[in-house]
Amino acid sequence: MPVPLGADFSKVGLVKGVPVVFTDVLGEVESLVMLSGTGPSSPILTDPMPETGRHRPLVSGLQVQNFDDDSRQGEVDRGFINIGTLGCFVHLADGKSALLSNNHVIAGENRGVKGKDRVFQPGSTEAKTVDQIATLTDFVDLLVSPIGATPRKGTVIYNEVDAGVAEIAKEVEWAKGYLPLRRLVTPSGTAGAQVGDQVFKVGSTTGLTYGEVTDVTTIVGPIAYYSGPRWFRRSFIVEALNGERFSDNGDSGSAIVRSDGRVVGILYAGNGQQNYACPIDAILENLNCTLA
Repeated sequence: MPVPLGADFSKVGLVKGVPVVFTDVLGEVESLVMLSGTGPSSPILTDPMPETGRHRPLVSGLQVQNFDDDSRQGEVDRGFINIGTLGCFVHLADGKSALLSNNHVIAGENRGVKGKDRVFQPGSTEAKTVDQIATLTDFVDLLVSPIGATPRKGTVIYNEVDAGVAEIAKEVEWAKGYLPLRRLVTPSGTAGAQVGDQVFKVGSTTGLTYGEVTDVTTIVGPIAYYSGPRWFRRSFIVEALNGERFSDNGDSGSAIVRSDGRVVGILYAGNGQQNYACPIDAILENLNCTLA
């Protein structure tokens, strides 16, 4: 998950006559967390979060990986894996069931091969049949902005969402909701995020965390994805309650859920304090699917 290192909220300007607060993000960011897939530092041996283990039926919050993209990029041969989080489940236009996450989690920032790339749960450096849960079906292309592009100059190319879907294999069972130990409301229906909404997420790195929506219709960027800088608009911001961290690398793709169970978005970036999410309704529209 892209994670800026800090922010300065001191700049205010106009974009097409609209007052805008500009946030300067300091330092480089990462699109995915790269982990050692084997040995004593592997997440299976070192990560206490239950979502990093193999679970069937599938539920929201579990660790997922595009194995074939990691293989093509040579990460598997080097003993590394790139992982993210299974956000929630959807029904595709043909009625088939699929999992929803970020493009940069299950589609390799547009590199994914639709109908071919295998999605594993959990991540692995070995092509084990038992780990394959789905096949990449579709994703919304991530658009790159020129280096140095800014909203003030009008040179930014905006993204609306960072999202992709993968059809779940027929033999793989899945269930709405989370691991039973989480004792959480089952996601049901969607809603637009509003300032003040109390929300939670379950991610494969930080597990269950709680937060509050602090801003909507936010412009975010530039975020230094591996393949180039991306800008987003109409995102919303979540900040953790009680000063705790809401998310970290590897939580990308997590569903942002209101306390009443309504899904409001999918997490795609953060800076340690602010956490950015794409609106769920825009995601479903772009991918022509419905929440399961």
